[in-house]
Parts: sequence; structure tokens; C-alpha cells
Amino acid sequence: MRRFLYALTPLLLCSLWAGAQDAVFSQFYASPMQLNPAFAGVSAAPRVTANYRAQHTSYPSAYQTLAVSLELPMYRSPSSFGFRMLTDRQLEGLYTNTLAGLVYAYDVRVTEELHARIGLSAGLLTTRIDYNGLVFGDMISPSGNNTVTQEQLASVARTSVDLSSGILMYVKNLYAGFSIEHMNRPEENLLQLDNNLYAGRPQRFSLHAGTQLDVKRYANPQRPVYVTPNFLYTSQAQFQQLNLGAYFGYGQFAVGGWYRHAFGNPDGFIGAVTFREDIFKVGLSYDSVISALRSVPGGLGPTLELSVAVDFGDSREVQRRRYADRYNDCMGMFR
Repeated sequence: MRRFLYALTPLLLCSLWAGAQDAVFSQFYASPMQLNPAFAGVSAAPRVTANYRAQHTSYPSAYQTLAVSLELPMYRSPSSFGFRMLTDRQLEGLYTNTLAGLVYAYDVRVTEELHARIGLSAGLLTTRIDYNGLVFGDMISPSGNNTVTQEQLASVARTSVDLSSGILMYVKNLYAGFSIEHMNRPEENLLQLDNNLYAGRPQRFSLHAGTQLDVKRYANPQRPVYVTPNFLYTSQAQFQQLNLGAYFGYGQFAVGGWYRHAFGNPDGFIGAVTFREDIFKVGLSYDSVISALRSVPGGLGPTLELSVAVDFGDSREVQRRRYADRYNDCMGMFR
């Protein structure tokens, strides 16, 4: 393990200089507020979601990401409020990022059926590193005893203001959105750099779209049947990713599959299954690596995700009220 950390220390320092990248959930449809703040309040009542991601589970320093969010739509109002938090652990917890922010979304009715939701997020990004767990090159001596590093360590943690925004357009069962995370490129330097260098978090651009197709021939009110093709394109610094796929729903169950391409190479296949019961929804996904990384000695292992949602908009009382109000359930695909 120590040799492993020796090898990874230069890579970690390089990433600190270049700016870290965000974790992107495979079940992006199950964590909509982490994708675009404009999704806040798409349900008809408060909703709580939690997502856990364990990336490359066979690798000693597997990335672990946890996200939680709370949505509070205002009844009979175009405004919605929310809270989102995400923490990402790398290198067995030596390097962590935590983002917590408040979200506001406003729904603009462009035409009778076309809506545009505008979302804004303001929060704090905290980057933390455990220097006691790192071994630098100048600490290694021929005698085998580690010495004190001469690296100039600026701080153990840094907290900066983080701003994001997004827009979501939807009409009937079609939707498309665009978001910009880290608009102000929050400072996250943990090493002293030259004055002419800036290592703020790179902006992340995301474009997403999809539809829900109801298969009425095999459906009934107690057992809906539907297909939801969708895609996600995201870009941050030099990294690009495209997810293409869909999931098929039958009653309380849904299964889905996606192909993920990193432009430099085909990256992986994603399989997912979800189960819904009243206001509760649980999803589990499995990522299989198909790129050259699968030949890494020892193997990277799969990436696993678990999503849990409690959506009070699916309660029988809210459903009755929505029907009485002739509520337009355009965004039902995200609940």
C-alpha cells in the first residue's frame, strides 16, 4: 500500500494544480439536482434523494461519492427551493471535496404547454487533504526511514464560494436542459503556486435531454408501461463524457441500460434496476469497464451506485389533489 501511495502522490499534486473534476452519477436521472439546479421542485410536494457511488471497487483508492438533496416546491407558486450536498472521497480518504448549496428555481410558462425552469445555486466548496497520509519524493531516504518533506504546504483545507446555474425546457413528455457548475471557478489550491497560476475548479458544462413514451397498449392505471430514452453530455477541463441509453418501466419496476463514451475511448456499459412503492423509490446500477483500463493489474472492478428517494408527491392525497387541479404531469419521468 505504501508503494501505491508513493506512486499516486505526484498524480495527486498534478490534479491539485490542474483543478479537480466532479463526480458524475451513472444514475443521473435519480439525482437530478446534482445534474442541474433547475430540476429543483419538479415534484408536486417535498422530495428527499440520496445517492451513493463506489467507483472501481477492486482498486485500493476507489472513489466514493455521497450526495443528498431536498426539494421544497411552493404550492400554487412558480418558485421552488432546495438544498444539495455532495462529498467525494479519493485516495482512501486522503483527498476530499464537499459541496453544499442552496437552490432556487423559477418556472416560466412560455406557452400553454411549453415551460422553462431557471435554476440558481449558491454554496460553499471545501477541499481538504490529509498531508500526514502522503509520502513525497524528498521524504524517501536510502536507509528506508522517511524524513520531513521540504514541500511548502499552504493549508490543510480551503473553502470558497461556489455558484452554478441551469435551465430546463419541457413540453408534454419532452425535456432538454443545460447547466454550468462552478461558474466562478472557486479557488481550491492546497499547495503554494506562482502568482501567475490559478487552480480554480474548472467549470462543468452539461447538456441533457430525453422523453417518456407511454406504451398504452399494455398499460393500465395500476401498471404503467413506458420507455424513456435519454442522453447526457458533460464537459469539464479536458474531460468529455457522453451517456446514451434508456430505461423500460413496467408497473413498480424499471430496468435500463446506457453506453458511456469518453471520446478518447469507449468507457463502459451501465445497467440499472429500480423499484417504486408509494412514495419510496430505490435504484441500483452496475458499471462495467470496457476500455483499456480493464487490463490494469488486479482489475479495477465494477462501479456500483445506490439511489434512494422519498417523494411525497407520489402520495395518494397529493395525487388526488393534482387530479382535481388538472395538474400537468410533464415531469413525471423524474419522480
